[in-house]
Amino acid sequence: MAKKRKITIKQYLSAVLRVMRHSFGLAPSSAIFKAMDSIIQAILPIATTYFAALTTTFLVEAYSGAEGASEKAILYVMLTSVFGVFSLVWSGATSVISQKTRYTINSAIEDEMILQLSRLPFEMYDDKETIDLYDKAKRFSHFFGYVFNTIGDIFSSFIGAIGSIVALSLITPYLSFIILLAVLPGLIIQMRLTHKQIQHWEGSLVTRRRRFHIGKLLMESRKMSEMRVYGVAKYLVGLFKELRDIEKKEDIRIEIKSTWQRSLADIIGALVELGALIWIALQIIDRAQPVGQFVYVQQLVSRALAQMGNLADRMASIDEDLANLVDYHKFMELPTVDDSGHELQKAPEEISLKSVYFTYPKTKKQVLKDISIDIKRGDHVAIVGENGAGKSTLIKLIMGLYKPTDGDIYVDRQKLSDVNQESWHKRIALLGQEFIIYEACNLRENITLGDVSKEPTDHLVDRAVEAAELGEVIDDLERGDKTYVQRWMADETSDTKATELSGGQYQRLALARNFYRDAPIVILDEPTSAIDALAESRIFDRLFVSKKTIIAISHRLSTIEKADVVYMMKNGAIVESGKASRLIEQRGEFYKMFSSQIKKP
Repeated sequence: MAKKRKITIKQYLSAVLRVMRHSFGLAPSSAIFKAMDSIIQAILPIATTYFAALTTTFLVEAYSGAEGASEKAILYVMLTSVFGVFSLVWSGATSVISQKTRYTINSAIEDEMILQLSRLPFEMYDDKETIDLYDKAKRFSHFFGYVFNTIGDIFSSFIGAIGSIVALSLITPYLSFIILLAVLPGLIIQMRLTHKQIQHWEGSLVTRRRRFHIGKLLMESRKMSEMRVYGVAKYLVGLFKELRDIEKKEDIRIEIKSTWQRSLADIIGALVELGALIWIALQIIDRAQPVGQFVYVQQLVSRALAQMGNLADRMASIDEDLANLVDYHKFMELPTVDDSGHELQKAPEEISLKSVYFTYPKTKKQVLKDISIDIKRGDHVAIVGENGAGKSTLIKLIMGLYKPTDGDIYVDRQKLSDVNQESWHKRIALLGQEFIIYEACNLRENITLGDVSKEPTDHLVDRAVEAAELGEVIDDLERGDKTYVQRWMADETSDTKATELSGGQYQRLALARNFYRDAPIVILDEPTSAIDALAESRIFDRLFVSKKTIIAISHRLSTIEKADVVYMMKNGAIVESGKASRLIEQRGEFYKMFSSQIKKP
């Protein structure tokens, strides 16, 4: 259960100021307009009520035959109409500008959040606390523009309520005091309800994440075949409903529990309004007040109660969001990848690992132990071992995604930790087991995303397609490389088409992206598991005849035999190294692992 967070008045005001300051920086003209709008929206109804009351008074006097009353009645009718027309025009303009403001602010905040997430140190993606913090911050960021507008509404409601109460005090201060007392119960009840909702939302964070994951899984057509065969689709639908009910039923329970309390507060407000109307009616009957004061009191009492109620609702509606503002700022202040360091101007001549040890953050098990490797430019290196030996982790360290717990990695005698990470990654092409398919993009875009710094040309794309042996697949498609790789992404009203590729075809597409990148260092982590052996052999032949530095993880002996040197890993350590033929002769760990693939004499 999450701790219940309460936001103090000081924290509340500080959060409001932060939102306003940040919003002003993003959209200064919109912020100024919103401030003006809040004041106008608060004062305009009070002014309209004042002139409406005067109109009523002079209409009664005109009806009684009072001299000059008719002219004044017509004048105030016209003034009241002018205020009404202005109010309508202003509201229309405000609606349009508010939509534009929300879009501008929300877009800027969303961009900041995504950029911050993409620049976090790699180990933070494995940290549950960081991801929880991101979820909370993301929730606030989605409503940043809404919070900005709501703060304007709060300001308007506050001015409107205070203005109405001050205007009523001109008749009698006691009435103003009674109205203030009448709105306090509703304000307190709403604040308590919001605090309970905050506690429930934070306590159900993991439940909501699981529900989202299941919902997304059920929407992925490529995974539906396995789910149907295993009979888990209905089970997952049931689990989705169960998780949804756990979250939503508690929301409903909290609302029901507070309903009678809010009803009691509403009844108190209604009784106060009734008492005020009876009092002013008696005053008019006794000729102590003019007839127009009934309209004046009725409108202002109703408005004061409504604005105070609106103030409570608005404050409560963003109370939770302002509490999450703390999480938003915590997330935005997380350390990001250091983009300083030595800029690599060319591909390195040597990559060296010196007595490297590694333990994943917040764990105790050593994944890598005393790894020492020297890789010269143009070397073709294979890393092999059983699952869990530490091969993929070693690759992540070479790429600079993780830093060694002990020992160092050098690039041309420069510590990798001192090298600008972006300049290092520009020299690397990566194709792992879990490659990305950009479902929102067509085939051509999936390939050219291999290097967004290049100007895509048909020559570069065709060369990559040929190297990955993807040409026949594209040629068979009506729209060629303009075809989308996810059927749901194609627009039915346009001429775009979509297709579903096989597992091997998806891997070829990822390989084409790798070839398009044309980086001097190529890292391959089981990249062809779904491609037939002959095609894999041809693709790797193209790679290994190049002058590129290749670091490959594979379980196919035919691929490993092409390497200049093979490193055999077991339990996080290198236990054997050398040419594949020599390792076979030694009949050690390498021989045991690949004995079923070794041709017997």
